Amino acid sequence: MRFALLNGQRVEATPGALGNCPGCNAAMLARCGTKKVWHWAHKGRRHCDHWWENETEWHRDWKNRFLTDWQEVPARDETGELHIADIKTPYGLVIEFQHSAIKSAEVRKRTDFYGQVIWIIDGTRRPTDLIQYERMLSENYPERFDGVDIYTVYCEETRLLKEWGSLGKIVGFDFGGENLCLLTAAQGRSRYLFDFPKVEFARLISEGRPLPVVQFAEPTQRGYRRRRRF
Repeated sequence: MRFALLNGQRVEATPGALGNCPGCNAAMLARCGTKKVWHWAHKGRRHCDHWWENETEWHRDWKNRFLTDWQEVPARDETGELHIADIKTPYGLVIEFQHSAIKSAEVRKRTDFYGQVIWIIDGTRRPTDLIQYERMLSENYPERFDGVDIYTVYCEETRLLKEWGSLGKIVGFDFGGENLCLLTAAQGRSRYLFDFPKVEFARLISEGRPLPVVQFAEPTQRGYRRRRRF
């Protein structure tokens, strides 16, 4: 975790520091090595939030785009189980940054728990994901709406689309660079994708303004080639 409580204040890890978990109040140790980002860890192996994944530089870079008070916000479900949102805004929007592999059942549980949630997925974890993404764009022609190139693609065109394309929430695929590939709408087996600047994404979220959502008054069925399934 990025923050622990020390004398009642949220602080980042420094060598030799001790603190308490903001969620469960358990003792925490500062881990300040050379291979991983400096972070806090619970004494013992078990984290109080079993949904939590080890934080990487990628997570930290994304969190740095938002206010520190919005980062690592704890909440408990109806059973009392603790969960810690990567980002939670004052108006209730949660943003989850996902780097490691995750089962679809857990994605659904987390989505149902948070309700108003956007998922940002690290598209660089598997080298083949970027290859599939670039090939998909090269095989589809965009349509321009309001100055934005919209790609209409098949729901199982890539592994990432197969894993995340039917969630019913806004999903951003981060392949590096300055833009996110945003998935904000679906129609039947079609998925609508467009590039959106990360800076603008963070600005709109920070200002409490809505992200652009691709909507078509009369979606048309496209003929799809037989494609490889993943």
